[in-house]
Amino acid sequence: MPPDDRRQAIIDAVAPLLLTQGTALTTRQIAEAAGVAEGTLFRVFESKQELLGAAAIAALQAELAVEQLHQLPAGVPLQQRVASVLEILQSEIRRTRALSMTLHPFGRPIPAGTTNHHKAFHHHERRQRLTEAVIGALDEYADDLTVPPRTAAQLLLALSFATSFDPTETNPLPGPDDVADVVLHGIARGTI
Repeated sequence: MPPDDRRQAIIDAVAPLLLTQGTALTTRQIAEAAGVAEGTLFRVFESKQELLGAAAIAALQAELAVEQLHQLPAGVPLQQRVASVLEILQSEIRRTRALSMTLHPFGRPIPAGTTNHHKAFHHHERRQRLTEAVIGALDEYADDLTVPPRTAAQLLLALSFATSFDPTETNPLPGPDDVADVVLHGIARGTI
């Protein structure tokens, strides 16, 4: 396997483990997950910190959510589309929040030691990719919207963030269907 492919395979195997085990992963666990010998890790990465930094950056990318948004079925009612978009966005926000808390629960930064072998994490680029994917998911409904798809996408991202925190018994948060209903129909009955 070419070195860049082996490097990416190791990163891909480690990234999901960061959510469940955090940075306390041992090199043995990393090697087992990646299906390589422990020594191979250090032929590909200079240190465990470099490997964890690369895996953290990979895990923080929004690839899965972007792909899910691109794969939404065409021709569904607008309310269903908006609810699906909100569900994907809320799930992505919860995932990255959990990962961020796992990586630095006490305000510590993402593991240092990253190199130019992988791209750095840029929050604004990630948000832009999500915004563009939501715009694409709303494009077929542009004539049914009172605002441009870009404005709708930005509002849905903001509402997804606001409604993605863990609810409590005393503070239940609305689900994607409820938020979609409010977005499309407002909070008032009839005409005001």
